[in-house]
Amino acid sequence: MEAELRPTTAKIFTNVLEHLAFMFVETPDETEMPGSSPPYVEAQITFSGPFSGRLCLAAPQEMCPEIAANVLGLEPDDEFVRERPGDSLKELLNVTCGNLLPALAGEAPVFDLTVPELREINEVEWQSILNAPEAQQFIVDDYPVVIRCFIDK
Repeated sequence: MEAELRPTTAKIFTNVLEHLAFMFVETPDETEMPGSSPPYVEAQITFSGPFSGRLCLAAPQEMCPEIAANVLGLEPDDEFVRERPGDSLKELLNVTCGNLLPALAGEAPVFDLTVPELREINEVEWQSILNAPEAQQFIVDDYPVVIRCFIDK
């Protein structure tokens, strides 16, 4: 499973972003990652079943209203979008995890997922996430985004 984890995660994440949020996804080379400014947010969901772990998604906070607007079919400045923009990142992570686990384990196994949590992260944490060995970096509509999948041993 380790060999297929990164490419499967990237494929599922890209597919979910393109079909749920209608956002264009690129995989950057090491010199292409766009800069961004704080604040940043990270959503996390944990899962257990035939194997356990967690899936984390980090992005600039300013990206969240765009995701919410695209998912809901509203404008980014709509009051409904502005009220809880972080919920969109959590839902994006939830859908990604819900598609990733069957891709890794097959359709029959059952997994328990936690409710996704969102936290604000500072510049130091953002840089640490960007440079982590398990980080998969993407450019999503000119925003830097990082997804990390951890499988417990």
